[in-house]
Amino acid sequence: MKEETVVTLKGIKKAFSREQVLCGVNFSVFPGETVAIIGLSGAGKSTILRIIAGLEVPEEGEVYLYRRLATSASRLILPPWERKIGFIFQNLALWEHLTVYEHLKFVTSEEEHLVRLLHLFELWDLRKKVPAKLSGGQRQRLAIARALAQRPALLLLDEPFSNLDPIRKKKFRRELLRIKEEENLNLIYVTHDPNDLRLLADRILVLHEGIILQGGRLSELLAQPVHPIVKELLTL
Repeated sequence: MKEETVVTLKGIKKAFSREQVLCGVNFSVFPGETVAIIGLSGAGKSTILRIIAGLEVPEEGEVYLYRRLATSASRLILPPWERKIGFIFQNLALWEHLTVYEHLKFVTSEEEHLVRLLHLFELWDLRKKVPAKLSGGQRQRLAIARALAQRPALLLLDEPFSNLDPIRKKKFRRELLRIKEEENLNLIYVTHDPNDLRLLADRILVLHEGIILQGGRLSELLAQPVHPIVKELLTL
């Protein structure tokens, strides 16, 4: 394991109801990288993110965060709240009893930072509303803002733009890249959108049948796919 890794997964195995989902996942993420994980539905992409965040534990394997052992098999060495990780869940996991403003206030005491995010994600006029009063796109923007409010060192994104219209998708991809540079963020995200891969990813990991089948830049994977599923996933 190289010293400069942000995240390293070694031999991660995970099963649900006796169905093996991850069969020995190994990869590292390096400082400054934006890494995308792609695969068929049910391949275990979201499970990988949850294991990195400490929200799931594997049966076997180790997770290292900034050279520190965070998970060892089914034992959490570092609890989720100490991992400095922001997570945008696929189901968003918003707190239905809190207003938009209260969502951000719950994770940051920096009022200036909070207000900036409300304006950036077009939530200022909605700050007194609860999630039930928001559209799907507004809820998704709130989830992104909340994840960034805590100034994480690592941001995990599970289909982060799926409910946004094309114009907002383009805008928030651009803003996410700008925030990444300003905050020295590392990004790992799951997506099915080829534009996300083309515009955001430094490196793409292809998850198939429980392992990382291939990794590399988009151009490399398209030029030399090791399996037909690689090209199929990249050209959906």
